Amino acid sequence: MDEEAKRKFDEQTEDLYAALGRFAVEFEHVCNYLRSIIMTILSKEGLGNQQVMQILLSDLTAEPLRSLVGSLIPETQQLSETDRKIVSKILNSVQDLAKNRNDVLHGTWFIGWASIGDTEFKNAPGIKYKKDKNGVATKTFNWTVDDFNELTEEATKVWRLLARVNGCIAGTFTLEKNFVFGEDGSLSGEPKIYK
Repeated sequence: MDEEAKRKFDEQTEDLYAALGRFAVEFEHVCNYLRSIIMTILSKEGLGNQQVMQILLSDLTAEPLRSLVGSLIPETQQLSETDRKIVSKILNSVQDLAKNRNDVLHGTWFIGWASIGDTEFKNAPGIKYKKDKNGVATKTFNWTVDDFNELTEEATKVWRLLARVNGCIAGTFTLEKNFVFGEDGSLSGEPKIYK
């Protein structure tokens, strides 16, 4: 590999690792805000010992946390139909993101693998073995930095929505006054001031 190819290899490989890592970090913020919502609800319901809450939640991953939030919110909050749609939309986004996260973090990536004649190293081939009713159902990937960055942006958007839900629950604000559905069905939080 000549000097220019080596420079490009190093740069593109590092970019791929960094993009994958950014997604992993942003996804954990999603889990953090799911925990925060649960802890806010438990605190408002009378469990004041944060260490006990942390013990209860310490080993829960994204799906059990999402499921718990999905049960606790309607049990403890006065929800309008719009509020229910907001919660459903956010929790469905968490579920979709968790599926992608499982592919990314439990897949086998071949970042930095190259043949001698290669001149581009911007793709990350990967594979994830799955099973289904027919036996093995292999998923293959050939992602770029942009693919990882797209998931990172989605994770950031989702944890910010969850943070806003937590703020509404903590401050006893209605969800429907603090979120807006776009014409395309997308959901966003209102500006910083809670209503």
